[in-house]
Amino acid sequence: MQPAIELPADALPRALRRSLGLHLRWLTGAATAGTDDGVARPASRALKLAAALPPYTALQLAHVAGFAADRLFYSAERGQEVPAPLFVLGIPRSGTTFVHRLLAEDSARFSSMRTWEALLAPSVSERRLWQTLGAADAALGGAGRRLRDALVRRAVGDFDAVHPVSADDAEEDYLALLPLAGCFLAALAAPERAELWRLATLDRAPETERALLLGAYRRILQKHCFASGDGRQLLSKNAAFASWAGALAEAFPDAQFIVCIREPEAALTSQLSAIAGASRALGNDPAIEAERFAGIFAGGYRHLADSHARYSKRMAVVAIDDVRARPGATLNAALAHLGVAQGPALRASLARAEANAAQAPQPRPAPNDQPAPPATLMAAMKRDYTRLHAARQQPASFKEPQEHSA
Repeated sequence: MQPAIELPADALPRALRRSLGLHLRWLTGAATAGTDDGVARPASRALKLAAALPPYTALQLAHVAGFAADRLFYSAERGQEVPAPLFVLGIPRSGTTFVHRLLAEDSARFSSMRTWEALLAPSVSERRLWQTLGAADAALGGAGRRLRDALVRRAVGDFDAVHPVSADDAEEDYLALLPLAGCFLAALAAPERAELWRLATLDRAPETERALLLGAYRRILQKHCFASGDGRQLLSKNAAFASWAGALAEAFPDAQFIVCIREPEAALTSQLSAIAGASRALGNDPAIEAERFAGIFAGGYRHLADSHARYSKRMAVVAIDDVRARPGATLNAALAHLGVAQGPALRASLARAEANAAQAPQPRPAPNDQPAPPATLMAAMKRDYTRLHAARQQPASFKEPQEHSA
């Protein structure tokens, strides 16, 4: 199916050229003393970012080389289809990771980017190189793989308790937009750059910028599907894509969506707690961040509610409380709404999750010691959350798959 919006055919090289200039400004600004909304940044932040600058820059330049190599050796990937993708998105800290990884257990049907693929191999050339090195390492005993996993654990540190991270887990393919200056997470390192915060409100971005990012993102997904090469359905998860929902629906006319929601105050408190450690390390001002994220959340809820009203047949809404209590039944209802057939592997995964949920301890709420966001933003969030919650797919009757004797 043809996209409902026109995406530039040269989006990827244009995005790369734009990224080089943006990265130069971001990185030099972030690694020097300055202010963020008038609040002075500590010198310790500049030192930490300066230390990270060489490896980060080397990695991004490797990606640029990988994209260039694709044009020479894998030109056929430009014609790769991305048929009927299933996007899991929503407000951050609303259960998107759990839903994504539960569905991704059906690896015979779904293909998702893994952490190492998104961060180290967004191009086909890099993917093939790392796969070759991985095969050689496995033949020699797997020492390189063990070192990689140890480095990931060290880099993640305490954040693993907030968002479990493993090199081989299904992860957000949004991370593959880092070399294209299209990943919102970089705002934590350069909070003074307004264009980075704008990535979290794509629905309000200029039309040319929105089309360029969407076109580049589509090319990234084409490369992933080509590298997978097995015709599986793309399963993509991005908690930062709340403001992308409508644009994705237009760019991928046969796409379907599972939209995850959570009570606004709980979601915002959890998000601010999740980034508190990194923010403290970088010397970011918590009050400024709280207001910025409140604005992002308010815009995200509004855009999701408006997009669902327009694309309700293509979007299934699930609430985190339902997913926690009845994951199998809730996702069964969501998939039924979307008309997604369940094979034996997916039914078995949902059955296990349903059984495990009854034994799981209740999650502890995040400590509410974050700065209070403006009351007007909270009121807007709650209004649009109520719209989405009323339209959610509620847990349906769910039967565990029966084993058949021969």
